[in-house]
Amino acid sequence: MGSGILQDAVDVVPLLSVAITAYKAEHTLPQAIDSVLAQRITFPIEIIVSDDCSPDGVREVVRAYQQKSPQKIRLLERDRNVGMQRNYYETFAMCRGEYIAWLDGDDYWTDPDKLTRQVNALEADPSISLCGHYVRWVVRGGTASRQRYPECPAGRYGIEDILRKNFLPSPSIVFRNGIQHDLPPWYFDIAPLADWPVNVLAALSGDILMLDGVMADYTLNPGSACWGKGERYWYERDAAFYELLEPLLPSHRVLIRGEKVKRYEAVSYVLRKQGDLSASRKAAVKAFFASTRSGNVMRGTRFMLGSFVREIAKRVRSADSLSAGEASAGD
Repeated sequence: MGSGILQDAVDVVPLLSVAITAYKAEHTLPQAIDSVLAQRITFPIEIIVSDDCSPDGVREVVRAYQQKSPQKIRLLERDRNVGMQRNYYETFAMCRGEYIAWLDGDDYWTDPDKLTRQVNALEADPSISLCGHYVRWVVRGGTASRQRYPECPAGRYGIEDILRKNFLPSPSIVFRNGIQHDLPPWYFDIAPLADWPVNVLAALSGDILMLDGVMADYTLNPGSACWGKGERYWYERDAAFYELLEPLLPSHRVLIRGEKVKRYEAVSYVLRKQGDLSASRKAAVKAFFASTRSGNVMRGTRFMLGSFVREIAKRVRSADSLSAGEASAGD
């Protein structure tokens, strides 16, 4: 796979591994690493920084930190780019801790007691498989765009909650090592939905605990591949994820199909607002078939017929306008 660890394994086995993935993160990575080193902890940790063959100075940044903290920091480097999903997966594979904390190279933690609070919660209750918390949304080089996310209350959540919505911000996540081993082969093909499958797997093996408190900054990067693609893109990504997930969770098919219907309807609505009624109709048809499979035939039928009626009405108006224009030209 063209990768290697640039540090010998240390004698002390960490209780927690911090998995930091980085690509073109030379300028943001120091803040991410510093936020880990600033944690007030009494247990051993390791920091694994995985560089996905960045064209900038990511490796040099990590090596400089290694010189200062050689017993904590390990570098996974590659001679070719493997992509977002595989970069996550292979980084998790290198983690030796009982717990894995997720952190991207452009995000950072803001509470020095974050890891202690999360590890204490996981240690105290084996029925919790994943622990998260609230984050602040910040625009790179700008100000905060949202002071607290998600909007749900603190507490315990289960599989149905995370199937309805991926409400866990990735820089908030600490999960039990081993969950990632059950990721399906299609995980590598669904970028950028990297964290949602992991969260679903966690919820299948235990509860999700949301701690109260904003303890990280999640960076919205205007230069990323996903930025600015709009709500239609995310609705379509969600629907594609549900299509893949449905065969794997037969006991939750009704819920998954219901959520899939909502996403296709949302896609159809967005396309209708954009004036693309033909594409809107196709999305409505997908919503119809998903509705029939979920047992809600009437809902799907009403939505699809409404889409057809609106498209026909637009075509009639366009034809009338064209006829009127031709008549005016002939006068």
